[in-house]
Amino acid sequence: MTHRTMTRSLFFPVFLILLLSLIPIDPVEGVVNNNVHAVLAEDEDTIRFDPSSGTEFQVTFSSDTNEFDIHMNFSGIDSAAGNTDFDPTLWEISFDQTDFSVSYSEDVTVTVYIDTNLTTEEKGRSLELNVWGDIADDERDDVDTNSVTFTAAIAERDDVVLTVDENNDRKLVFPKQETQFNVFITNIGWSANSVTLRAKILDENADEWTVKVVYQAFDGMASEETRVGIINMTSPDIALPADYTLEVTAFIGQYGSHSIDLTARVEKPDLRVSEVETNYNPALDGITVQIRATIENNGGYVYNLNVRGEVKGHNDKWVRLSDVTVTEITNYNESIAVFTWEAEQTDDTSYTETWTIRVTVDDLNSVEESDEGNNQGEGMIEVRAIEKAKVSFNPGPALLILGIMLVFSAMVALDLSNRKQDEQP
Repeated sequence: MTHRTMTRSLFFPVFLILLLSLIPIDPVEGVVNNNVHAVLAEDEDTIRFDPSSGTEFQVTFSSDTNEFDIHMNFSGIDSAAGNTDFDPTLWEISFDQTDFSVSYSEDVTVTVYIDTNLTTEEKGRSLELNVWGDIADDERDDVDTNSVTFTAAIAERDDVVLTVDENNDRKLVFPKQETQFNVFITNIGWSANSVTLRAKILDENADEWTVKVVYQAFDGMASEETRVGIINMTSPDIALPADYTLEVTAFIGQYGSHSIDLTARVEKPDLRVSEVETNYNPALDGITVQIRATIENNGGYVYNLNVRGEVKGHNDKWVRLSDVTVTEITNYNESIAVFTWEAEQTDDTSYTETWTIRVTVDDLNSVEESDEGNNQGEGMIEVRAIEKAKVSFNPGPALLILGIMLVFSAMVALDLSNRKQDEQP
């Protein structure tokens, strides 16, 4: 009985092992997916090169576990004629070592060489190359490591590219301070002896703008080298709110050039009343007072600006003054609006009265502003009555004091007279 039980218990594991043994397992495939890697050493996956000297790049192989024998392999596609397979008579691919071993303890870097008999007349023509390692002795010619894709493009002798990041694509510019724009100049051709950077405004009134190229010329740039060009720009005082086009052009060598457009932005006006003051404070009743309102413009040029003035006394009613027109306020500047008012003392219960002055700029909303909620400002003025206060006088106490003084004086005089009579013989 015991023997039969053990036989039954062993039957299922044996059956499972036999079943698994019938499933084909490729041990190389496990190595392929997990343990052997190929990485392109260059930061970029496209290199432009001089066809007369060819180009090269490095691929690094590594293993996560065991040592493997690798055989280099590749495939290539020519961008010409509809991305066809490359023609070996036009392109030649070679490696500094075709067979090598890669292990867990040490990476292996292989240099790939690309040569061509094409010339710069084929500028832009490229070879897309896939490079991989084929594990030796596995009885197949397959991609056993991850494939590395690399593009080698034929460059022209004089070729340059301008680029810009989003922080320099669109900036606010001001009339009294320089705004800096940065661009990146990349030489995608051969080594160049000279690089020149220029910039200009394309819109109307371009002559009124100040555009300075800080780094205007370079001694030279190597192939694939990138440098930074700096342009400082100042807007005119009367630039209307808008987006203006700044054209930047880089010239390299004798023939190569590239232009990009940046946006220089003049902000919408932002009008506000920063201060309200008077030439008399306090002012006497009936005196003509000047009210001066300082108007600031934190933005672009405005003209023919209407300004409204009002005053309010103790009766809590606003009295409107004659409107004032400000001819212009230039970019990020200020102007003064002057009102006149005849000071008035209307509070019969007091000899002084406080008036509120309110000034509203662009009260007709004719100017489109970046902030419409800060167009009012207020000030205060004290008005005093001209007539003097009446002084009341009560004669009773004064007469009493006078009487006492007269009686006292009479008594003193009588006493002196009596003394003189007593002293006579």
